[in-house]
Amino acid sequence: MSKLKTLWKNSSASLKTIAIGSLLAAVPVMSLQAARSSEMTESNMQMSGTKLVISTTGEVKATPDLATITAMTSADSATAATATAENAKKMTNLLASLRESGISNDDIETRNINISPRYRYDQNKPPQRIGYQARSSIQVRIHDLNRIGAIVDKMVQANVEDLEGPNFSLSNSDQAQDQARIKAIAAAKSRADLYARSVGMRVKRIVLISEGQPNTPSGIRPMLMSVSARSADVSPTTPVVSGQQSVSITIQAVFELE
Repeated sequence: MSKLKTLWKNSSASLKTIAIGSLLAAVPVMSLQAARSSEMTESNMQMSGTKLVISTTGEVKATPDLATITAMTSADSATAATATAENAKKMTNLLASLRESGISNDDIETRNINISPRYRYDQNKPPQRIGYQARSSIQVRIHDLNRIGAIVDKMVQANVEDLEGPNFSLSNSDQAQDQARIKAIAAAKSRADLYARSVGMRVKRIVLISEGQPNTPSGIRPMLMSVSARSADVSPTTPVVSGQQSVSITIQAVFELE
């Protein structure tokens, strides 16, 4: 019994030692974290002058080099199978016309395939199913904007059911965004100098610059058509004007005045 008591005392002492050792080991870490936090606070407080916050937007115009058009085919039939087969023939013809126009498979993407029942609604009677409709749509990317009109005409001749677009965009907007950034920063510095002079001070330095989400909206979007086109005689070529894209960057800059 005495041996058990002795063992317990030794174990308790060891546990206390470990606990105290762990606590002591944690003290330097906590002290280091506190020191770093203090340094950060002191760093933030180093701006002893007047703080000025400016928000500006830089905007540039850029000519789009990419257009996307959405095209749809559809077919109605008594059964889902026949509607699907007829629609598949139409879409096959449409894809063939695009390839003849020089559009590669990499620039054609299937966006939607839908098969749904068709109903007839008579007064005071429950809806009666009369057949099915199959629909499918693709998105076409066009890199040569001068050929948009001719490609649209080709799709109409292929009996496309519906066309939407074109939507114009920049394949790479990095350069335009950088130009917008330069404009935004220049505007912020100019405005900060104006504020500083108006109160008899001067800009000492820029303390912080933050940037919002780049804004690259769609350019001019001509409405082509919503067609149930069956005519193979499309003349003249559909006119399309791409216009320009507006690319903007908004920044917020913090200046220190003295």
